[in-house]
This record gives sequence, structure tokens and C-alpha cells, in this order.
Amino acid sequence: MVPAGFRYLPDAVPGADDHLAAMVAEVPWEDHVFRIFGRTIPMPRRIAWYGDVAYGYSGVRHPARPFNPRIAAIAAAVEARTGVAFNTVLVNLYRGGADSMGWHADDDYRPGVTSAIASVSLGAARRFDLRERGGPGRASVILGHGSLLWMGEGTQLTWQHQLPKVRGDVGVRVNLTFRSLSA
Repeated sequence: MVPAGFRYLPDAVPGADDHLAAMVAEVPWEDHVFRIFGRTIPMPRRIAWYGDVAYGYSGVRHPARPFNPRIAAIAAAVEARTGVAFNTVLVNLYRGGADSMGWHADDDYRPGVTSAIASVSLGAARRFDLRERGGPGRASVILGHGSLLWMGEGTQLTWQHQLPKVRGDVGVRVNLTFRSLSA
């Protein structure tokens, strides 16, 4: 069960099988490193950025790159389910259980901006954890193939999330996190 401000919609993206295979094959995946606690380490996943606005986090900079037709189709499905128009997406490739994302919040926008995020999962199901900042709240949800997790406006200010490592061969997962950003 997800907390208030979040909504989980299974089977929200039509054509999920075709989207997964094409995304793995066609996206120009990037490998990056980042600094944490004074160490430079490889990012434990591959990424790509699309949208009409450049974006950066943890020392990684992404120039603006227009949506390709497949991402535009996925965005249209997400917008139909959420009623929100998105102009950017961070695409993550998790090659297996060792690829992960640690605790964080997508709260690095300009002051006063608290964008909603629509997170689409394609491929292997993975556990997604949530924890309330400075509070007792905790939750987990299994993000299934073709699902959509809605993180409402402002949730990034009060909640953090992670996709933890898992043991064994869990398969490939592509995650698209759609946002509305201004230049």
C-alpha cells in the first residue's frame, strides 16, 4: 500500500512488451560516475535523458534531447492516465538485481518547484521502498511490468524512495520518470 500523495496503477501502459524490447535496444544508454561521501563510484544503472529542458543531479549533466516517437507514445499514455502534460523524462536501465538506486528524493528543482512525477516500469518486477522524511512512515510496493506509480506534487519534499539491490537474476527493468520542468 502506498501513502497519501502516491498512487499505483498496474497495467497502465499499453504495449509494454514491445516498449521494453525497443527501449533496451534503441536508447543511447549512458554510463556515469558520481561522488558520494568523498568517493567517485560508477552509477549502478545506465541512464538517458529526454526533454526540452537540460537537467543535472549528483554532478551529472544532461543536455536537452527531444522525445523519440516511442517515448512520446509512452508519455501520451501516462498523460491520459494522470491528466498532466510532461516535458522531460529520465530513463533508467537496471540490467539485473545488482543495479539499484539508493535513498533519495527528486527534490533538486528550483525553489518553489515541487513537480509531480509519473514513474513507468517495464520489465522485471522490483520492490520500491518509501520512507517519510523525519517521520515513522514506511511503505513498499512491487512495481510490475507496464505499471505507473504516481508521486503527486510535493511528495518529494516529505518522502524519499529507493530501488534496492536484490540477489539473483531478476531480469532487465526499464524505468521512465516523467516530470514537468521549466527552463
